[in-house]
Amino acid sequence: MLRASRVLFSSNLVSKSFNSASVLQRSSPADTVNPAELFGAAKKAVLIGVPGAFTPGCSKTHVPGYLKHYDELKNKGVELIGCVSVNDAFVMNAWGKDLNVGDKVTMLADPQGKFVQDLGLDFDASAALGGHRSKRFALILENGKITKAFVEPNNTGLSVTLAENLLKEL
Repeated sequence: MLRASRVLFSSNLVSKSFNSASVLQRSSPADTVNPAELFGAAKKAVLIGVPGAFTPGCSKTHVPGYLKHYDELKNKGVELIGCVSVNDAFVMNAWGKDLNVGDKVTMLADPQGKFVQDLGLDFDASAALGGHRSKRFALILENGKITKAFVEPNNTGLSVTLAENLLKEL
C-alpha cells in the first residue's frame, strides 16, 4: 500500500480484472450478474464496497454521498456506479429502496463474501457484524480493469472512499 497525503491507495489491485467466474446478485438470488461482464461493459465505472447494508456509516454518509455527487461523477465519464456488500440480495434490494438509489447505483449482493475475498478486500467483522464482511473500498475501473483502488485504513472508516475524494481522482 502506498500513502500519498490523505489517500490510501492499494497498488496490488491496479490492472486487475474481476474473476470471470464470480457471481453477484441483484434483486433476488435468481437475479445474478457476472461482475466482469457488468463492469467490463462500462468505459468508466466505480464500485464501492461497504461493510453492511443499513449500517449507520454506509446508510447516512457513504452511499448517499455517491447519490449526491451522481451528476458530477457522470460528467467525469462514470457510466456505472455499483455498491457491493456481504449481504443477501433481499437485504441489498430493500436497502437500495430505502436509500432511493433508483437507477443511479446498482446494488450488488455478495452473500458468501467470495467476490470481496477474491479481491483481498474482506475482513473478520465477527464481533460487530457476525462474520466476514467487505472492507470499505472504492474502485475506479476502465473497461473492466481496476485503474485506482482506495481502501479505508481501518476497514470501516469514512475518508478515502467518499465520493468527494473519489471525484478528485477521476
